[in-house]
Amino acid sequence: MLKKFISILFLTILVVSFIGCCTKEPNEPKKGSIQPSANKSDKADKDSANNTSPYKDLDLRLGRIPYTNSSQMLVQHQAFMKYLAEKIGVKSVRLQTAPDYSSILKKLVAGDIDIAWLASLSAVEARNNPEVELLCKPVRYGTTSYRGIVLARQDSGIRTLRDLKNKKFAWVDKESASAYLFPKAMMLEANIDPDRDFAEVDTLGKHDAVVYNVLLGKYDAGACYDDARNTLRDKSKKDELIILATTQDISNEPLVCRKSLPQDLRDRIKAVLLELNNKTPEGREILKDLADVQGFVKVDARDYDSIEKVLKALDKYKNKN
Repeated sequence: MLKKFISILFLTILVVSFIGCCTKEPNEPKKGSIQPSANKSDKADKDSANNTSPYKDLDLRLGRIPYTNSSQMLVQHQAFMKYLAEKIGVKSVRLQTAPDYSSILKKLVAGDIDIAWLASLSAVEARNNPEVELLCKPVRYGTTSYRGIVLARQDSGIRTLRDLKNKKFAWVDKESASAYLFPKAMMLEANIDPDRDFAEVDTLGKHDAVVYNVLLGKYDAGACYDDARNTLRDKSKKDELIILATTQDISNEPLVCRKSLPQDLRDRIKAVLLELNNKTPEGREILKDLADVQGFVKVDARDYDSIEKVLKALDKYKNKN
C-alpha cells in the first residue's frame, strides 16, 4: 500500500513539473518580439480625451473683426479652430465675424459668442466689464506690443508734427489705437489740433492704404502702425518715406471669453492658447496664416493702462472744445 502511494505521488510530481516547464508566464515577452505600447497612441489619446470631455458636444464660437473677406478668414483660421477644438475637448470651434469691436463685446456678454479676439482699444472696455475675462494676447515679431507712426514723403519738406498745419492728412480709423488715438494725442501735445489744423482729412480704413497714398502724394502725411511700411512690394520705397513721430508702446490686443462659461472650461481655453507657439512644426503650421502671430502669452489688465490714459486725455480735450 505504501509503495502504491509513493508511486502515485512521484507520478503527480512529474506531471506538475512537466506542465510548469511548458507553460510561459503571460507577461513575459518573447525575446526580440515587438510588443504593443502600454500607452495609447496620440490619436487614441485625443479621441479618448474628446470622448470623456464633459464638453464633447459643445460648439464654441470665436468672434473676430474681418481684416480681409470673410471666406478668406475662414480658410486662414481653419487649422487654428481645429487645434482649439481638439485640445479643449469640444465638438467644434466656429468663427463668427462682427462689423466692429463694440458689436463683438455685446455678442460676448449676451452669450451669442464665447471667445472674442479684440483690438487693443477694446481692451479697456473689456477689462472693466465684470462679465468678461482676459485670456491672453498674441506675440508678433518677437514682442507683445507695437507702435503707431506719423509719416510723410522725404521730399515733402515736412520734418516735425508742427509742419503738418494746413496739410492733407490720412487716418486709418477712429477706433485704431496706433493709427488715430495715440498719434492724435501726440499732435495735441505738439500744439497741433487735428480737428482744426489740417486742410483736409480722410479715414482710409486700412494701414497699407495710408502708406500707399502718402507715398503717391495724395496726402501730405498719415498715421499707421509701425510695420505697415512692410506691405510695400518694393521695399526700397520705404526710403522715400520719413517718420515724423512714433508713439509709445501699445500692448497687443487681448483674446477674451465670457465669464458665464464654466470655470474649468475657461481655464482650459486659456491653457490651450498659452501652449500654442511657432517653436514646433505643428505650431508653425497652425499659426502660419494668423497675421504674423507667433504664439500667445499671459495678459494683465494693467497692460492697457496707457490706452485708458490716452482715452481720458482725448475726452478732456473734447470736452474743452
